[in-house]
Amino acid sequence: MSDATTIDLNARYYRALPIDNPGYESVTFELPVRRTALIGMHCWNIGCPDGPPLNMDYCVDLGWPEATAEGYRIMCEVMRPAMDAARAIGLPVVHVEADWMDEQYPHIPSRRDRSNVWKPTGRQKEMLDRAHGPDYMKHSPLAKMRRAAIVSPVGDEPMVFYTDTLDAYLKANDIDTLVYTGFAADMCVLGSEGGGQAMLSRGYRCILMRDGTVGVERPDTFDERLATRYGIHIFEWKIGYSTTFNAFMDAVNSG
Repeated sequence: MSDATTIDLNARYYRALPIDNPGYESVTFELPVRRTALIGMHCWNIGCPDGPPLNMDYCVDLGWPEATAEGYRIMCEVMRPAMDAARAIGLPVVHVEADWMDEQYPHIPSRRDRSNVWKPTGRQKEMLDRAHGPDYMKHSPLAKMRRAAIVSPVGDEPMVFYTDTLDAYLKANDIDTLVYTGFAADMCVLGSEGGGQAMLSRGYRCILMRDGTVGVERPDTFDERLATRYGIHIFEWKIGYSTTFNAFMDAVNSG
């Protein structure tokens, strides 16, 4: 384990003002190792070697095959190496998941009321069935998913379902800066429990690894990464900052 106490992380944000001359601004943060956490967000194993296969009758998780394959590549080539590098210097690694998988992880506190499952009706059900497939929460790969093994917790690393649980852990460990990796760039990373918006509201500095995520890309948007770029833009503009895998690794390895 390295004896580094701080890392220097290069990042950027989107400066909106003045609106007739917006642009990116570069910053470098000197981050105490023990007060910074690497967050792995919603790393579902659908379509992964250890998970349920894609079902072409359901559009869930990252949606379409191209984005799903890219998500697994990111887990293998970006997220796992970043996690291992963080572990090597004692930088905390924290895992955030959806309580949809609480039956797979009964040891993790969940507030989901299984006796009062929400059942959409009428036009709402019609739209959900159209978007995701009939009764997708019960019959799609979501019903059997777990966290992908390649980026699952090691040792006593925490995995949490909720913003307040994450907040409590971070405060107990005096952590104030979060480096996000995971999925999806345009959805959960922004707005889910434990995501950027929620943690910004609790006072945390939030940094997104922009090549450590992908959005819910349709086949016709995948090449241009339209959903991914949109999510990253919102993060860089309104939530915090972004960095890259190489910048993170340089910071960790030279800290």
